[in-house]
Amino acid sequence: MKKITLYLLTVFLIFSTFSVQAATELRSSLPIDSASDVGERLLTTGDDVLPGETSSRTYTYTMLGDEKAASSKYVSVDWAHSELLIPPSALTIDIDGEPLKSVALSKESSQGNVRVPLQDEHLTKGTHEVTVRFTGVIEGRMCDTGNTSGSWLTVLPSSFLSIGSKVELTLNDYPNPFIQTTNQKLTIVLPDSPDTMSLEAGLLLFRQLQGDAANPNNVSLQYEGQLKTLDGRYVFVGQTDSFTGPVQTLIEELETLPEGEDVLFEQARIVSDDTAVDAMFVLAEDAASFEGTVDHLLITTQRQQLNGSQLALSSAPSVQKSGDTIDLRTLGASDFMLSGTQAVSQNYFYPLPVIDRQSTVEMEVRFKTSAYVTSEQNNDVSPELIAWVNGTPHSIPLSPLEDDQEWQQYTIQIDASTLQKDTFLDVSFEANGLRSEAPCNESDLDRWIFISSDSQLTLPKGSGEANNKVFSNMASLFSTDPGVVFVIPDESNAQTLQNMVGVMSGLPVTPLTQQVEFIRAKDVTEETVSNRSIIYIGDPEQSPLFNEQKESWLVTKDNQVDLSQYGFVPETSSEYAWIQPSPWNEDKAMIVVSTNDTIDSTLIQTLAFPSETFSVAVKNQNGAVFTNSASIQSEQAEGDVTSNESTSMNPTWYFVGFIALIALIVAILFYLRRNKKK
Repeated sequence: MKKITLYLLTVFLIFSTFSVQAATELRSSLPIDSASDVGERLLTTGDDVLPGETSSRTYTYTMLGDEKAASSKYVSVDWAHSELLIPPSALTIDIDGEPLKSVALSKESSQGNVRVPLQDEHLTKGTHEVTVRFTGVIEGRMCDTGNTSGSWLTVLPSSFLSIGSKVELTLNDYPNPFIQTTNQKLTIVLPDSPDTMSLEAGLLLFRQLQGDAANPNNVSLQYEGQLKTLDGRYVFVGQTDSFTGPVQTLIEELETLPEGEDVLFEQARIVSDDTAVDAMFVLAEDAASFEGTVDHLLITTQRQQLNGSQLALSSAPSVQKSGDTIDLRTLGASDFMLSGTQAVSQNYFYPLPVIDRQSTVEMEVRFKTSAYVTSEQNNDVSPELIAWVNGTPHSIPLSPLEDDQEWQQYTIQIDASTLQKDTFLDVSFEANGLRSEAPCNESDLDRWIFISSDSQLTLPKGSGEANNKVFSNMASLFSTDPGVVFVIPDESNAQTLQNMVGVMSGLPVTPLTQQVEFIRAKDVTEETVSNRSIIYIGDPEQSPLFNEQKESWLVTKDNQVDLSQYGFVPETSSEYAWIQPSPWNEDKAMIVVSTNDTIDSTLIQTLAFPSETFSVAVKNQNGAVFTNSASIQSEQAEGDVTSNESTSMNPTWYFVGFIALIALIVAILFYLRRNKKK
């Protein structure tokens, strides 16, 4: 009897533990069109070309839990290659650095498929790598480099991973299940009439998840009333009592709800009949609680600390402001090696502060090389290391090491003018001369350059100013205290929501909650906009406060909006945007994105990532975007002429000075002559 009791108690404890750890299962009142499925993922969404004699491409996948090998779990790679290839050309598949299968390539195999079964070690929780390696030998080749246009292999977008069944999700998996949008939709859902704090939280989460997503086009933001069926994955954001439809029914099924200043983060499964979708709830009793707390889902280091299927937080993460000196790790780089087969690094990005011509920008590169690269006996090649900064190359000399030296350091002086028009710092590295150009005699396996992520960049000290005259660097608006106020339409309908989504999608960075404030046009006051930059979405003529400043708008003439003054045709202009110093604070910026219809993403992309200097942009009815860059250049040229004239001395003064000089010389000669007579 004791044994039976002990057995039942053990079973009870096991199931009790399981129920606590498992994600909440909720019954849906809506039909489920497509269940969440992590079983099959595309390796690539486009053609990946592997050129030359040898090249490779690495893909990653993330397992949300441990699984066992089975016939349904494998990697499938479809390819097409040059018809010039002959043996011993080959395609090799590596998983986590281990070669698993090689396929011979020849004229007869110009298109094909290879399937590699996944083993238990490839199905453990965490991130894994699939590397496709190509070696191409072309017809007629002897001792040449093999780097001709006739040697190539393309990994086709039909290639995919099949990694098995669904596993239980926890907050520690966030955002991985939600950003796997290659063949799954992700929908962020708001209440039908959200307050501005809930709207802000939803928009910021949308911006972050869309930026992380495998396919950003599969990420959307909707109101609760727009839900008719469930398809893909969902994130529900808002106050617990503000949902009134099918989401309210789901919330009522949750075991606990947030209280006081807490924000609830909870992973759940929504079930209907035999299908289910993954969901995450971000709920608060008071919408003011979202301020700061939602940043736990926006900052990578904070995400990594989440755990369990349910968590109530009221704290705001402490954000460390980066100084003027940053390292490559801050740009997302780890230590990496360049070699003959991998001569180019990936690109690393970082938001730029406001930069003027006097700014000092430096990069100190810390690296080490194989002995052969800097050997004095290495006469057949002259290796070179190049640092690319925003499209401009900077050569880094490779000199022999001293006996006690392992690392080399070299400082690059970067011309600030190359960064002035850019929103982001863009850094990459390239090594030339590491590949052997005499393959019959030498191997390139011993030639490498290792670059440390401790390499540093020195950017100009933040002046606290934002670009407020031209669309050069919108990121600077969010890096200045106290950030940006978004003035948004009063109406809560699908069109105005999509306009806000369009603007958020185009932002060059994802702001944190303390860097932005959303306010309805009817509620905006002069105090609200007096010490912050402004982004106005909608028709500013509909706002009494903004309409009072109409005379000072950049696009007005005789107190009327006049786009023709910049060469635009008003009759064909469907939407427009401009930037100028704020009428309430000339040190801040005012950006207006004006439309009575839908804001086009092309216009927003033009504003956020400008390829020219402009202050006004117009999208016309045929979809083209035009700017006033020509007017800006003309004004700058006139300003330079005026500046030169103001610093140049009037010719009359040259004449007066010449007469005065002659008079002085005559006086000196007269004085000397008198002294001589005496």
